[in-house]
Amino acid sequence: MEKVAWGDIVVAGWPVLSILFFASIALFAIAFERWKFFAKVNLETETFLNSVRNNTDPQKIAAWSEKSDQPLAVITKNVFRPGSREDKERLLQRTIQSLVQKFEKGLSVLGTIASVSPFVGLLGTVIGIIRAFRAVSTTSAGGASAVALGIAEALVGTAAGLIVAIPALLAYNYFVNRLRQMTQDWEVAGGELIDLSLRGSRS
Repeated sequence: MEKVAWGDIVVAGWPVLSILFFASIALFAIAFERWKFFAKVNLETETFLNSVRNNTDPQKIAAWSEKSDQPLAVITKNVFRPGSREDKERLLQRTIQSLVQKFEKGLSVLGTIASVSPFVGLLGTVIGIIRAFRAVSTTSAGGASAVALGIAEALVGTAAGLIVAIPALLAYNYFVNRLRQMTQDWEVAGGELIDLSLRGSRS
């Protein structure tokens, strides 16, 4: 049984494999940075709302929320500004959109890596197969075994593409779903905060 020369495979497929290598570095760098950023959101919605419900002074609530950079605190700071319900609702939507943009940073890159990496790997496989058949056509030695070995070596490109794409897709789906859940919580909490701010301004 002929042993596969992995060093020769890497040398032969370096243009494609190098792209996948740098894509994997970008993948783990972005995923780690986003994980740290998402982990900073440590305010539980219900606990936070209870603390606001128990405080009847809008000025104290606004001053307290100024001291925190948590999304719910940012929403509270903006919502508790003087204004009508319509003004507060518009401000709430703009605040949520601004927060979403901050949390979406880099996620499009993860999605691109997840969708493009398999095709980059497939390109390397196609190039490798072309090389394998051309090598067989120029020599009479090897026959079917040489073709099989060449194809096996070429498939390393596809495997490398999948190795990069799978964790990228998992990371992308995780962060997108997490952001969707947080956005829904912000919208629900924001609606109640508007009610509380209007109730406090009338008292």
